[in-house]
Amino acid sequence: MVIVFVVLTVFILIALNGLFVAAEIGTVGARRARIAQEAATGSRPAKLLLPILESPSNLDDYIAACQLGITLSSLMLGYYGKAVITPLVEPLLTGSGVVAQAAAVSIAATGVLVVLTVIQVALSELAPKTVGIQFPEPTALLLVSPVNWAMVVLRPLIWFFNGSGRLFLRLVGLRAVSEGFHIHAPEEILMMVQESGAGGVLQEGETELLEKTLQLRQRSLRHVIVPRMQLLAAPVDLPAADLLRLLAESSHSRLPLYEGTVDNIVGVVHLKDLLCLEIGPEPETDGSAGGPWSRGESVRDLMRVPPYVPESASVFNVFRQLQAEHFHMAVVIDEYGGTAGIVTFEDLIEEIFGDIADEFDADSQELALASDGRLHLAGDVALERLSNLLGSELEFDDVDTLGGAILAELGAIPEQGQVVRLQDFEFRVEEVSGYAVSQVSVALPPGAEANLPRPGGQPK
Repeated sequence: MVIVFVVLTVFILIALNGLFVAAEIGTVGARRARIAQEAATGSRPAKLLLPILESPSNLDDYIAACQLGITLSSLMLGYYGKAVITPLVEPLLTGSGVVAQAAAVSIAATGVLVVLTVIQVALSELAPKTVGIQFPEPTALLLVSPVNWAMVVLRPLIWFFNGSGRLFLRLVGLRAVSEGFHIHAPEEILMMVQESGAGGVLQEGETELLEKTLQLRQRSLRHVIVPRMQLLAAPVDLPAADLLRLLAESSHSRLPLYEGTVDNIVGVVHLKDLLCLEIGPEPETDGSAGGPWSRGESVRDLMRVPPYVPESASVFNVFRQLQAEHFHMAVVIDEYGGTAGIVTFEDLIEEIFGDIADEFDADSQELALASDGRLHLAGDVALERLSNLLGSELEFDDVDTLGGAILAELGAIPEQGQVVRLQDFEFRVEEVSGYAVSQVSVALPPGAEANLPRPGGQPK
């Protein structure tokens, strides 16, 4: 009967210890959004737990109750082992005649302590902690009621120890922070997104969208601009009819206007403005304008001055600036004050959602897989995108495109058919336009074909 009572007492103390361990781990790991959903459905445990998670002070008290419960149950188990179990084991050692009376006390106490410690660590520490980590919300909801009762009973001790802890932190110049409220840096959130994607919680497209969104602050305009060499612009004094003709021959609806050289872009004119100017009413006979657009006006009167942003500005900041200023296009300035290129709202959105083509955009020939298995690439394909396709990091200082990397490696203008080795890949120059590399091909490594985009824009 004594043995049964001892085993039952040890089991109760270990169960109490495990309860508080699981409650602490589960509550700290529980997601407030998930608990709020449960509370909205009428779950009573969720309604008890939600105010605790939403209030730092309540959460501190709750965690303190768990820690006090763990400490007290461990102390009680140790005391019970020394005061009750050790005297039961000691006669078994002395009765055998092998161990002397003086040594039996020490051996019995040590043996009981080791056995109880092993049982406690295995059953009331590791096992509950594993359950709390794997199933935080169910564990926290299951144990919130008993821990709430413990908070009521232990309220004086909680107040005393929490106050003592905060006082000590103030003495050493630190500030107490709630244990359940963590502020995550963007890099940490990005890692969480990647882990969720790898674990199957997020679909491939969702993971990619979140990754691109989180990386916008670190991504500068130099990676996304329409460069100066590809810029369609016109002199500001060109007649409206000529400007209309330029826009009609392109796929654009906005045209940058410069004075003198393209380094001095003074405005942007919209296709609608030019059309209205051409078909607008004649000026009145008294010289007054016949309406908001009249044929007597000049293009200078219609153009709008765009925002000017440095090449080093982040994509995110320029996106917000264009939103605030209700403008679709910004002129990007290089470090010398000249025009590096332009960036449009569409360019910035494509950094998140990928290429956006309308009915006027020609099919992109940036990537094409030939019958011989070689991948044909446009010379201005981004090194970052190429690295993802090839599964190997291609990085060059101050170079963003494949053509730029080839020029940097050779130190000269390449000839058609010339082979250039960049890290582990041999690129063949297929076409040179002027001084720029326009077409390149490379043999794909095994498995890289799966990374090529389908017509829908996602990898195969």
